[in-house]
Amino acid sequence: MTKCLFSTYLYMKKLLFLVATLLPLMLAAQTKIKETEVPQAVLTTLAKTYESYKVKTWYHQPGQYIADFVTDGQAGRCYFTNTGDWQYSAFPIALEECPTLMNTYFVNNYPGYRIKSTDYVEERSGDNYYRMIIVKKGVGSSDCELIFDTRGKLQKSTAPDPDAVKRDYYTHNNPEATDVSGATGTKPTRKRPHAVPDVAKEEKPMPSEAIMADFEKRCPKQRVLRGPDIAARGSDEFVFYIINRQKQSMEYVYDAESNKLKKTGKVLIKDRYTSAIIKYLDEKYKGERYKVEKMVVYEFDSKFRDENGKRPKPITYVVISQKRHGQKVYTRMEFDNTSKFIGLLAQPYDEFDIQ
Repeated sequence: MTKCLFSTYLYMKKLLFLVATLLPLMLAAQTKIKETEVPQAVLTTLAKTYESYKVKTWYHQPGQYIADFVTDGQAGRCYFTNTGDWQYSAFPIALEECPTLMNTYFVNNYPGYRIKSTDYVEERSGDNYYRMIIVKKGVGSSDCELIFDTRGKLQKSTAPDPDAVKRDYYTHNNPEATDVSGATGTKPTRKRPHAVPDVAKEEKPMPSEAIMADFEKRCPKQRVLRGPDIAARGSDEFVFYIINRQKQSMEYVYDAESNKLKKTGKVLIKDRYTSAIIKYLDEKYKGERYKVEKMVVYEFDSKFRDENGKRPKPITYVVISQKRHGQKVYTRMEFDNTSKFIGLLAQPYDEFDIQ
């Protein structure tokens, strides 16, 4: 008994010594510092990266300076090297503000896990993306990182294979379906996969350097919260989809031939829908259920002229949906600046429009 107590005493003594040794190192990993201790190169880079900002706290850790800051009302963290190079910035963002595809992917593939955090990340390379941190429910589980593009499509992951996660989750919650050997009651099929012919991918058309330069001048990255997503509208237009720092969804439409901005679209929230258009829709679909999926007001650029040499007046683009035979059916239409119906559109504007 005495020997057992003495062994326990020695173990606890070693453990306390180990904690006392490592604790200062752990605390020193990220140290709070004053702005006067931050190299001028870091401060200069921050000022060049973001037009307006306010730093709440500065931190330093080996090889890196970190700023807890706010820009355009959005709180985040900005990371720099010791030499002043900007690495990336991360902005915490609510899940409901992320692309729906992100949550759909998580729900469909990671049962038994929870979402720990979601961020929007801006990198020095200009490669912006969403980061989701998930963790398995329970004690002692490690964080896993999922990286999604601005449309919500998975790009990279440190999480376990989704099929293995779903299989383990099913086995754990359905023990009666598993025999003593650990094999599930359903015998796996071992069919030989069908050969899939190679299909050459079509090269996606991209805007000219002149268009890219003009857009970046109008919408520098420090003013953009999400995007841009770029799409071709037919063969004569390119459109840039963004959400700015004020959380306003915008569309910038360029003429492919002249390389100039053609029109700017402002996506309206439900409370700002044009009342005259809603009145028209209520009368047109009287007795039918419908939902306005999208309403965009387009204003033409001051320098843009139509074939008659005139600047076109604003137009409003509306997409409504109805359920027919259990499926959503979309109708697209345009209205002039007086909210008068112009006509119907037969198909989506582009790949980012509602399908």
